[in-house]
Amino acid sequence: MIHQGRPISPGAARGPAFVINGRLLLDAAIKWSPVGTPQQETERLHSARIQADAQLRSVERQFVAQGNSDDAGIFAAHALLLNDPGLAERITAAIKEQTLSAEAAIAQVTFEIERQFLESNSSMLHDKVTDILDIGQRLIRCLRGMSTAAAIDGGVIVSESLTPSDFVRAVHQGAIAAVTATCGQKSHTAILARGFALPFITGVAAFDQITSGTDLFVDGDTARVVIDPTPEVMSLADSDREHDAKHSVGVPITADGTRMTVLLNISDPSEAEVVAEIGADGVGLYRTEFLYMDRTTWPSEDESFEVYAAVAKAVGDRELNFRLADFGAEKCPPYADIPLSRNPALGIRGIRFLLARADIRTPQVRALARLARQRPLTVLLPMVDTVDNLQAAIECLRRDCKCRREEDLPFRLGTMIEVPSAALQIEEIIEYVDSIAIGLNDLTQYLLAADRDDEMVESHHDALQPAVLRLVRRVIEVADQHDRPVTMCGELAGDPLLSRVLPGLGARRFSISQSHYRATVTRLQSIHLDQQKNVAEQVLLSVSGAAVRSRLSSNTDRA
Repeated sequence: MIHQGRPISPGAARGPAFVINGRLLLDAAIKWSPVGTPQQETERLHSARIQADAQLRSVERQFVAQGNSDDAGIFAAHALLLNDPGLAERITAAIKEQTLSAEAAIAQVTFEIERQFLESNSSMLHDKVTDILDIGQRLIRCLRGMSTAAAIDGGVIVSESLTPSDFVRAVHQGAIAAVTATCGQKSHTAILARGFALPFITGVAAFDQITSGTDLFVDGDTARVVIDPTPEVMSLADSDREHDAKHSVGVPITADGTRMTVLLNISDPSEAEVVAEIGADGVGLYRTEFLYMDRTTWPSEDESFEVYAAVAKAVGDRELNFRLADFGAEKCPPYADIPLSRNPALGIRGIRFLLARADIRTPQVRALARLARQRPLTVLLPMVDTVDNLQAAIECLRRDCKCRREEDLPFRLGTMIEVPSAALQIEEIIEYVDSIAIGLNDLTQYLLAADRDDEMVESHHDALQPAVLRLVRRVIEVADQHDRPVTMCGELAGDPLLSRVLPGLGARRFSISQSHYRATVTRLQSIHLDQQKNVAEQVLLSVSGAAVRSRLSSNTDRA
């Protein structure tokens, strides 16, 4: 049986399904001890309810946008149950009266309600048993992340959705592919999948036909999930993979002889080993926050240094850029004591969070400083928004490294340009840093007010809008004037049309996911820069995204 979904990450893999089972999580949670006082556990519960409600509303909107009102109704009903005051009161009472952890109280009350529903003569309540189990495990996952005793080694993770921390944990447990009902193309989970080159398909809601152990073939290129694949299907897939493996991509030199720099975005130390294998120029963006995801406590300076040193060893003498941990939005480790903002994307995240939390920032900075005294590297500041915060961050780095002056920092300093205010103030910001990295996904999100993680506005998150391209051009021009390297980072840097127009705007450095590497290098090898400069000038004069696409498509056809 074949189910068609939507592609998130290319590649193919075959293995037994590992369906995330909420009952296993609830059984385990009963035994978990509290991490704080009853009041603190109650506050943790409140934060988890807010996060769970946001998740349910998001999934509901996504199904509505897809025209699937039946599934949308399921998640709307879950949200009503979640927000029932009686449910919160029962869980809170269990925390306070029995001194339980929030997780144990949730599990206990969930099982109590399950028994009540099953003992009832009402068939309607019987039908709601799975709903209350789903709500209970969702709350626990919001508190602690995905937790299973069994390893997924060699299996295909199957779930309604996956948070970034869920995904990282699944990969570390041996997952070889993923299948979900919902996932945004530009979400951090999708980015992680492409970085790991792990086949990932979304838009599949056939979980009633997929149980743990089911033999699955996941083809990320065609977005097909094959249940119990036949030998004929596997033979054809193996033939296609062998063909791709035999063709080396070569060096990223344009058709008119300009050497481009193509680096990799990585989110895990294991990805660093791929850099030399595929011939990339180094690591353009190491998203260090994902180091924190598959843990139960904050890492120490020594633990961080050990990981960073392993990455440096794998990369060799190639370029290495570490971004300081960019916590916020959905990128938070399950144990983090990070307040949940009403609008996380606009809250305390990135550089704002690091300025406020020396206990988290300082160990990481000192670990990087130790490595920088052994080999060259660049530290990138995330989500810089103003010169004020940039200056404050530099002062913090100076103190963390025990340096008297900024010039004495052991590493080169770079900044991410992801917030429009920073891009508009690039002339002032450039004076403080050695390099610039344009985070095109977030820059587009904030400039166009289109959430990168919301499938409902996916079509509005459009980096080919003239406003985005003009701002990118301005940043590149200023960086060139000041002789600072500027790197295009993020998944959009590997987009087929963008990777053709960006060189015309002056981009010579790209940092992309492993999954995009072959195609990006191949496209760069086919372009003529003079021609692309002319196309870029025309594109900048366009008044709409549609006009930009028309010009680029026409140029591609002629090429």
